[in-house]
Amino acid sequence: MKEEIKIYRSVWRNALLILCCLAFAAGSVLILLDGNEKPLMVIIAAWIGILFFGLGGLFVAYLVLKELLMRTPYLVITDEKVIMNGEKPWEASFADVEIFFLTRVSTARMIGIKYKKNIETQRLDNAGQWGRAVRNFNVKLVGAQESIAAVELTIKPQVLCDLLNERLEEFNRNK
Repeated sequence: MKEEIKIYRSVWRNALLILCCLAFAAGSVLILLDGNEKPLMVIIAAWIGILFFGLGGLFVAYLVLKELLMRTPYLVITDEKVIMNGEKPWEASFADVEIFFLTRVSTARMIGIKYKKNIETQRLDNAGQWGRAVRNFNVKLVGAQESIAAVELTIKPQVLCDLLNERLEEFNRNK
């Protein structure tokens, strides 16, 4: 039995992301507070900037602080599964997974989880209408129904993907 591997979000990398988000939100506030008359589109863009960057920065700060204060890792890799402790915790059992693969969505690195065909069908059938739509969109975007965000972590995306595939191979050898 191998030791559990715990992976956390990088505090420093996320701190930079939070600061950038809050700087853009502050810039949007300054645009609104500027005394000059502005077109409606500039006002709308400023409010979108405040909401998107302000709330986004606060959300990332919440996730990082929650991990730090609760000592809860973002990912836990055991001999039998990988557990992701995001806003809604979930797990992927190695018995259900065919392979993990590294992919990119825009600038973000993701680790796609390619389930075995019968499990993919089962997960799609068990999902509600909204869940099916999201899963189908993920397949088009990432190439898999589910994925793990591999950005701003304490481990490089390729190393994480290799580690997951090694654990998957060990699981398949030992079953």
